[in-house]
Amino acid sequence: MDSSKKTLCGYAWTDIYSALFRAIGNGEMNRSQRWAAELLCSETGVSRLEAVLLAVWAEHVGSALAAWPGIWHAAVSSLRNEWIKAGGINKTFRNNPNIRNRIAECVGYLVVSPKHPRPSLPKPADVFKEAEAVRTKLHSGGASVDQVSTRRVWDSSEDAPTMRTLGNELESAIRTAQTSRALFWLVWILTLDGQKTRPNIKERAPSNIQGKARKSLAWFVLALLKDMSDNGLDSHQCISQTIDCTIVVWMRLGAKYRKEVLGTLIIMLCERVKSQPFETRAPQHCVDIKPIKLTMLDLDSVYTEIARDMKIVPGFVATATKETNAIVDHKKIEKVRKAQANAESSAKMDKTEALIRKMYGMDDED
Repeated sequence: MDSSKKTLCGYAWTDIYSALFRAIGNGEMNRSQRWAAELLCSETGVSRLEAVLLAVWAEHVGSALAAWPGIWHAAVSSLRNEWIKAGGINKTFRNNPNIRNRIAECVGYLVVSPKHPRPSLPKPADVFKEAEAVRTKLHSGGASVDQVSTRRVWDSSEDAPTMRTLGNELESAIRTAQTSRALFWLVWILTLDGQKTRPNIKERAPSNIQGKARKSLAWFVLALLKDMSDNGLDSHQCISQTIDCTIVVWMRLGAKYRKEVLGTLIIMLCERVKSQPFETRAPQHCVDIKPIKLTMLDLDSVYTEIARDMKIVPGFVATATKETNAIVDHKKIEKVRKAQANAESSAKMDKTEALIRKMYGMDDED
């Protein structure tokens, strides 16, 4: 079993993601902690956890706990620092009680938070059905007038004229609180992003983003949302902090989760236009933290369960949760454990950049 393909206990990554989404959405503390811990203990799993938790927040919580992404952003920085201190040795890193407690606390906030499910995003097929009528309307003088943030963000020398039109339509929908229409334009842009003939845009990605990801149209959308939040629609900085967190975990989010997070950001901006209240207090001040404290007192039992799952006999169906239904192959697990032991016995990496690349699996393909 290649550690880049499976978790420590032999589960498919997507099975763990689904189980974690469901557990948090259903307010199940024990299962949520179990699957978060599974990611922590697996090679490259912590970077996946960073991205998945932001996506879970976007789908289930959103403005019901708008300050959470800021808390998680700080936790991500702490995780990176501890990874460097651990010399890139996964066993040292995952056995650090401070790391375990920090992750358990952030997961716990999502579990006990009130849920504010995001409306479903339109499907690309639905957008395609409207495409011809929309183009006709835009070309016949029905396009939105120039919008203030689009005017600032769009670069006439590097951004295609199409992006100016799309930016104006998206921004106009947000500023008039037409949530469904704003989500329509988001999906339009991101669907266009997947085509070979997508419009050119200015490179707005940070230096750590490499390759074709630098030219994603999503960077234009993010810059537009950032400008709107910085100029009157984000008095408590919650949207801005979410954007910052999104940038940090951008590569691990992947196209699917990026779209989900961007959708939630758009909904929050529309809520701001409609003056709907956000929960902007720190999580510890607005949710019941007793269940979180209780689970942290018994956190060792979660990791004991992971150790037990690693020793499952061949052919046994993993029963830690019904959601996964994954068959764990004992021989393959032993192979992974030996590979991990070899990795742990190797010399510590010399450069911080190399450590971060290993942590985030930047050289791997999902």
